[in-house]
Amino acid sequence: MPTPILFDCDPGHDDAIALVMAHRSPDIELLGVTTTCGNAELEKTTTNALRILDYLGANVPVAAGCHRPLARPLVLGTADGPSGLEGSPYLPQATSRPIAQHAVDFLAEKLRASPEPLTVVATGPLCNIGLMILKHPDVLPKIKQLIWMGGAFYRKSEIITPTEFNAYCDPEALKIVLDSGVDILMVGLDVTMQVLIEKEQFDELATIDTPLGRLVNDWLRFYEKLHRNSMGVGGAMHDPLALALVIDPTLVRTRPAHIGVDLGGTYAFGATVADFWGERGEKDNAKIAYEVDADRFFKLMFDLLRD
Repeated sequence: MPTPILFDCDPGHDDAIALVMAHRSPDIELLGVTTTCGNAELEKTTTNALRILDYLGANVPVAAGCHRPLARPLVLGTADGPSGLEGSPYLPQATSRPIAQHAVDFLAEKLRASPEPLTVVATGPLCNIGLMILKHPDVLPKIKQLIWMGGAFYRKSEIITPTEFNAYCDPEALKIVLDSGVDILMVGLDVTMQVLIEKEQFDELATIDTPLGRLVNDWLRFYEKLHRNSMGVGGAMHDPLALALVIDPTLVRTRPAHIGVDLGGTYAFGATVADFWGERGEKDNAKIAYEVDADRFFKLMFDLLRD
């Protein structure tokens, strides 16, 4: 049976590919998509989600959520261009519209209505999830697991070492989520910076000579260029890896820890700080992905684009 999921995102090129994978995988039932600010302003990320789902012919409700972080001004991501999804000449404008319900209430309603707890995948700042926890705490037992693309623990970051963008954008929301007791799997830069689109991956993508293959190739050419200019490496498949763990959790190895988030640091603001040995006297509140089978991940991703 496919795993039913709710997908909270801020498309974004890598979110876009994760949405494609979620729709095309027979192992996933996509119950709804919610959008937040992050890679671009909320209006743009919502439009991008609608454009992608319309193109795929996916009959999935989209609910727009928070237009800014919970406690501070919005800082936008820079890897995806002004619209959040540049380089898409084959992608028509959306004909559908988001539902009237706010994402926070939509998520809570779906969780309440489900006979079994649901997996929530979040690939942007945690504004919507944090606000849902504050507004609808009764739904927490209905979250089977939250798979979140965010955090950095060992590797160089794309913002300021050791801070990752989704954590940096709304660290207060992240702290709310970490303190909630929800089962959290953090898929951070430690593993996502090991699944990079380089020449080998572009050569494989070139063999997928379909409209969808060409569209994804255009997205990744734009995304890779900005990534390489800023970090010296190809585009990292941050969000597709997080989504792929619904399909195959064995792609990564994890270890538990207590995660704190720095809300006041002069040089480490938004940093996710892992205590693996209980030095702070706090119980573990998340699992961290620390190792990934990149070859198997790329096979899964390309198979879903090809089929």
